[in-house]
Amino acid sequence: MKTNEIVGKKIIDKNVKEVGKIAEMTFDTKTFKLTGIYGSTGNPISKKYHDIKPEDIMAIGDYLQVSVTKEDLMENTMEKIPQSEENHVKSSEIIGKKVLDCNGNESGKVSGINIDIDKQEITSLLLSKTSSFTKTEEAEIEQDEITGFGDYILINKVLEFVNDKKDDEKEEETQEGQEAEEDEEKVNININ
Repeated sequence: MKTNEIVGKKIIDKNVKEVGKIAEMTFDTKTFKLTGIYGSTGNPISKKYHDIKPEDIMAIGDYLQVSVTKEDLMENTMEKIPQSEENHVKSSEIIGKKVLDCNGNESGKVSGINIDIDKQEITSLLLSKTSSFTKTEEAEIEQDEITGFGDYILINKVLEFVNDKKDDEKEEETQEGQEAEEDEEKVNININ
């Protein structure tokens, strides 16, 4: 499941009461484990946030079900979501990060995060790259291909986007077609 499919889901407490909506998720950049979910309540002007620990998560489907009560969550209400700390980063801060390949070249930007709900960890990152013709190309990076995480994300390979091959093949076909046209335009004249 993608994080953008989870953010915005309603949160239901153990007494089957609606608590709020998921506002943000945080992950450990070393282990890729989910470190927390922030729920929000109230309107945009007076919004309050509460921290939901991974161990309090019972299920994530159409709703997030937690094993604590609304009152328990409201005891730790915050005015805003805390800043990211050392190895813990918000999902919204991962989206848009530049990814560099093993040759130091930019491979694209993170456009999505896939997570395994049962293991509560990132399984892969989705990358997008805009080509010269403004077509968006996409690729997927598995968790074990990520070697570094900071201002940029480093991976241990060079990505080949689906459209890269197609563009090269089209270019070759165009060159072959031009050569064939040139051959057709040549006229052999024998003067004896």
